[in-house]
Amino acid sequence: MKKNNFKRINLVVVLAMFLVPFLFVNCTKPTTLGGDLVNSEESDFFTTDTFGLTVKTVRSKDTLLTFLYGTSSVGLATYYLGDMNDPIFGNSRSEIIAQYGPSPGDYAGNFKSATVDSVVLTLVFDSAKFYGNEDIIQSIEVLRLQEAMRIDTSYYANRDFETEMMPIGSLDNFTPNLNKRLLVVTADSTVKDSSLVYVRVPLANSLGAEILALDSIVFTTAEGFAEKFKGIKIKAKSQTTAMMAVNLKSYLSEIDIYYQNPEEDSLVFRIHSFGGYAATEYLTKNYTGSTVEPYFDEVNSDLFFVQSTNGLNVEVSLPDLSSLGDVIVNKAVLEFTLENLMSDDTLAFRSIASFSLKDTSGSRIGGLYAQGGQLPVTASLKRVEKDGEIRQVIQLNISSLMQKIQRGDAENKVVIQATRPAVMGRVVLQGFAGEESAQPKLYLNYTEIK
Repeated sequence: MKKNNFKRINLVVVLAMFLVPFLFVNCTKPTTLGGDLVNSEESDFFTTDTFGLTVKTVRSKDTLLTFLYGTSSVGLATYYLGDMNDPIFGNSRSEIIAQYGPSPGDYAGNFKSATVDSVVLTLVFDSAKFYGNEDIIQSIEVLRLQEAMRIDTSYYANRDFETEMMPIGSLDNFTPNLNKRLLVVTADSTVKDSSLVYVRVPLANSLGAEILALDSIVFTTAEGFAEKFKGIKIKAKSQTTAMMAVNLKSYLSEIDIYYQNPEEDSLVFRIHSFGGYAATEYLTKNYTGSTVEPYFDEVNSDLFFVQSTNGLNVEVSLPDLSSLGDVIVNKAVLEFTLENLMSDDTLAFRSIASFSLKDTSGSRIGGLYAQGGQLPVTASLKRVEKDGEIRQVIQLNISSLMQKIQRGDAENKVVIQATRPAVMGRVVLQGFAGEESAQPKLYLNYTEIK
């Protein structure tokens, strides 16, 4: 192990300095801390990057929390819709499952002798979170739920629901127009640009007629309406290289039933997702034949992979430092360098922006917030120079964790994952091949106590 010895320093001063942030430098250059205070034989400083790491790509054990029931129920900001083939990371399929309903009230009097003109599902897109090739042709269909969702239950992305066999609507061969804005008509008949990107899917008129014919008591509670109309599943009809992002929380994400009665025409009855109703997404992965498939559980391979949305994590076994004896960990940084594969389209398949650590307990990690196993360590991508080339790196400050490991107060196995697991993204990391400076490293600066 390489060591850079520093002059001796009084232990009391060392402990005081341990509480003050200091600059962490490369292991090949001594860290000149407190050189003017050297007069004691109580401790030594050392810096090293030669501790061995055991690293592998693993499938996530976590399950994405997509709807949290509570006093104020919370859903994801974005629900993904598509059947996407990523040339590096394989197939991801996401289907939206949602209840739609009105705010509880007395509506039945409005629907006497009503005739339905059309029924339309409006999906408001979250254009910033579209993933893959945005200008690809899509086809989607809408099926009615046969199995009821519960309003008083939280849902995860591994939960599917049974549907009726025949779709109640579809939209074929369309390309999402992320520049087309939804226009709305205000109460004073003014037409305004909502700034929302959208697509409209025609649904069967029979659905609207069934809803308008419901007994008035059904409309008085969300539970009562959800019992009669269980909800819908929206799914892709074909594989593409893109994933659409849908904002179900938008006030314009709705099913509109256009109707008329003997007294009036051009009437509309709107039912919305959320606002007392539940929603989730059913998410599956298939890595068969993908670039990443041979790397699963391969120890210290030439590449590693991190993927959000119930995808892939990097598991790291850290050294226990027992060989060092009694030490204080001044600073410890775990570093990985991103690798750009020649066949990869990183403009379409965007990188994860921020990373975090968790233990390997298998605790579920929420898409809404973390649930157990989470460690207080995060890092964003940063650019550094390595061997004359600018590279993107992940630098995780694990100083406190390494001190706990050294004391035997924490396990030495951690998982690197996306900080925002519900937002699509992925990265390829350089493994133990290629330039040594870009290989995974643990930079450690510590003090020996004598």
